[in-house]
Amino acid sequence: MPPSSKLRAVSMATLLVLASGASLAGRPLSVDDANVNDVGAGHVEAWYARQADGSGLWTVAPAYGVASGIEVGAAVSRDATNDVTSTALQAKFRFTASQPGGCNVGAVIGISQATTGGASTNTPYVNGLLTCNMAAGSLHFNLGSMQPSGSAALTTWGIAFERELGPVTAHVEYFGVTDSQPTFQLGARTELVKNLQLDATVGRINNDTLLSLGLKFQF
Repeated sequence: MPPSSKLRAVSMATLLVLASGASLAGRPLSVDDANVNDVGAGHVEAWYARQADGSGLWTVAPAYGVASGIEVGAAVSRDATNDVTSTALQAKFRFTASQPGGCNVGAVIGISQATTGGASTNTPYVNGLLTCNMAAGSLHFNLGSMQPSGSAALTTWGIAFERELGPVTAHVEYFGVTDSQPTFQLGARTELVKNLQLDATVGRINNDTLLSLGLKFQF
């Protein structure tokens, strides 16, 4: 496979691991929610993910609330197996107030870059977000688009449901992108100590197993 084609393929796989629609969802979800950090509040997430090809992906992703309803985020990922380093930078907007018994709307706009062997590809993306909170739990819907280098625009989508079960919040989600098999994933998170979260996911795509384990620190 030519280096540029390999880079595009690995970049696509990395984007799908990072999140549905390429946006940086809050761990351990891949489908993003329509909430943002409060002004002056932030978090740093770090996780390891086993990808469908068996390679390992290490990611660190900080985010910070810069204004009312606006959060900026970034991510750096390293796939040592395929010698690919990926970065992403995005802005996330919440257009409506978060309601414990209703729905709120948001959006993400960003760009990611994958680099290997001196070559790089850029992928701008947008993602529409809808979160509906109910007594039974929260539903999240995503619909977006991304434009990988040398490729037509691809539609991204996702749906997730999460619910608190005592000290653990569990979720189930289903997400995908045009011309690729969708991913089905289960996950859970819990607070180890104040402001420090432990989370994990297990998923399936094309009969391959995806795994991840991460931490989230809030400040």
